[in-house]
Amino acid sequence: MKPRALVVDDDQAMVKTLSDLLRLKGWEVATAFSGDAAVKAASNEDFDVVLMDVKMPGMDGVDAFKAMKAAHPDIRVVLMTAYAGQDRILEAERQGVVRVLPKPVDLPSLLELMATTLGEQHPVLLIDHDAAFLKTMSEVLRLSGFEVVVAQDLFHAKHLLLERRPLAVLLHVHMGASAVREAVAVVRDVSPSVALILYSGQPDAEEEIERTLPTEWVYAYLQKPFAVEQVTGVLHDIRRAG
Repeated sequence: MKPRALVVDDDQAMVKTLSDLLRLKGWEVATAFSGDAAVKAASNEDFDVVLMDVKMPGMDGVDAFKAMKAAHPDIRVVLMTAYAGQDRILEAERQGVVRVLPKPVDLPSLLELMATTLGEQHPVLLIDHDAAFLKTMSEVLRLSGFEVVVAQDLFHAKHLLLERRPLAVLLHVHMGASAVREAVAVVRDVSPSVALILYSGQPDAEEEIERTLPTEWVYAYLQKPFAVEQVTGVLHDIRRAG
């Protein structure tokens, strides 16, 4: 699933430049040319990041951000400005804007910020019936810079897949009485394109996975006990791939 961005500026040439750049980097992009149009777009569609100019005719970027935030508290907005006064910038920062970037925008820095913002928004979902393992692995991944959500059963995992749209899923392949294919099918039915990392402590688990699952369903397999660097290395690869 491609990350989605909304690019907003009354300068249509700027919108085209930023949109083309983001599409080259693997983003799906929608556009708007006013604050009002941006608020409407954000109310009708879900975006991973909104990239918006501050100074626009009518509703400016700060007011548009506040309107979006009121309707969607978790929305992540990056503002750009060449003219806005310090009071407007401070107001946006108090309301929780991700960053206010000066114009002309430094494009490499913008791309890095967008990637970082995306990684922060989309957590890693851990699915395991072992509460102690979930606690330990969550703490380790958070120390490595990943946001983490956990589920001890497949029912809870389905809700988190829908609500949080995770960057990747780490799934213990033997979830109670569920067969390997049944557990994986729960994840794929909700989010067929998510990067799925399977793991198990059983010595024949990898052979079972190869026998029962299509290769393209599994991003990676890890045999317990595994080193932390094995997990974080795979997750960093997934994040870089976008």
